[in-house]
Amino acid sequence: MEERLPLLRTTVLFRGMADAEILHALECLHARELRFDRDQIIWEPDKQLYWAVVVHGSLLVQQEDLRGNRSILGDFGPGGLWSSLRAMPGVQPFFLSVRADTVLFLLDHETAMRPCGDNCRAHLILLRNAASALEENQARLLQRAEYLGKRSTREKLLAYLAIQSALQGSRKINVPYTRQELADFLAVDRSAMCTELTRMQHDGLLRYERKRFELLEEEEN
Repeated sequence: MEERLPLLRTTVLFRGMADAEILHALECLHARELRFDRDQIIWEPDKQLYWAVVVHGSLLVQQEDLRGNRSILGDFGPGGLWSSLRAMPGVQPFFLSVRADTVLFLLDHETAMRPCGDNCRAHLILLRNAASALEENQARLLQRAEYLGKRSTREKLLAYLAIQSALQGSRKINVPYTRQELADFLAVDRSAMCTELTRMQHDGLLRYERKRFELLEEEEN
């Protein structure tokens, strides 16, 4: 696991921990390194709770209703932390979809939530960091609720791109989704969304090519 330390040092979960503390935490939480192939679906809603730290690759968090309609809730790249949830009555389970060849550290959730008998510093820091990471995930879900609250496809796209522009600190934005994934994320029809993007480019609101977008200055409208 030592070869993973450069990446793990940068993750929210292990922020502020020395290398020896990270290794101790991994051992304490019975960490397992798992590898998944591209497009593999991970679905364990009824099994043991766990935390998944993305070491390499990326994940999509999605739901499907009984008719097979997909809704994408978010994505996690290297350093991202996903906390699994057991299925609840009346709530559709979450699916984790591997977008590219991916390596995860799987950490035992229940062990993490029980401080060590020694109240070791590493465990206490990890619990604090986990709370911060899960708050960030909740904030992302609230952002998605803001997009979905917009009435039109154009408004949803502009709201999403504006927030991505602020997060990336540039009007030139890299979007992690394919067109179909973006449509599923914004809960719109893919064909209608592509038509709207063409209109928005014609109206001078943006330029785009594949997953790269640029929001234009108002004077260019």
